[in-house]
Amino acid sequence: MSSIEKLKKAELKQCQAYKVTDCGLTLEKVKALESNPAGTSKGDELNPDYKGKVIINGDKLVINLNYVLTGNIDRAKAGLKNITDIYAAAMVTINFSPNPAKFDLRIHGATLAEFAQGLKLCDCDAALLVGGWAPSPKHYKWGKALLLNSTTPKSEWPLVDAHEFGHKLGLKHRTDLGIMDYPPKKGIDRRKVTESDKKRIMDLYK
Repeated sequence: MSSIEKLKKAELKQCQAYKVTDCGLTLEKVKALESNPAGTSKGDELNPDYKGKVIINGDKLVINLNYVLTGNIDRAKAGLKNITDIYAAAMVTINFSPNPAKFDLRIHGATLAEFAQGLKLCDCDAALLVGGWAPSPKHYKWGKALLLNSTTPKSEWPLVDAHEFGHKLGLKHRTDLGIMDYPPKKGIDRRKVTESDKKRIMDLYK
């Protein structure tokens, strides 16, 4: 049994011990969202915590954020690197500086129980399908956090992490093969940070 399979088994057991009484998302509803992005007609919305942290100079985009890593630290470290690398491929520079005392972004290697409770999932198996979660900046507990699933295949992590970071920036879902699209049910995941994604970020913070 691989380390991820062992972790999955342990976290499922832990998750099942904490029943979500006011759940709203069943396993079937979560499955229905696969390859079918929700909220694609919603307008993007600036993250007020990032005002002054997103610097635009002509066609250059630089994002300067203080961060802290919590939860499963190995998963959080992977998220930090994945986000930096995926956006760098689109010529978006992200300067992450560690600052646990005054952070803009908390990258959290989350448990299945935290996903189930935070997203009000009715079934812990549904949490296995959630690669990450970027709560609203107004969320009472996780406003500054980016929660990343440690039990999903590592091959999926880079694009999942970049997608969820896009949400923290304020980007909503789209169906254009950009980073805010959903992965395909089958075949190669060809999503990337596109010029359109970059322009949307610039439009929010200009």
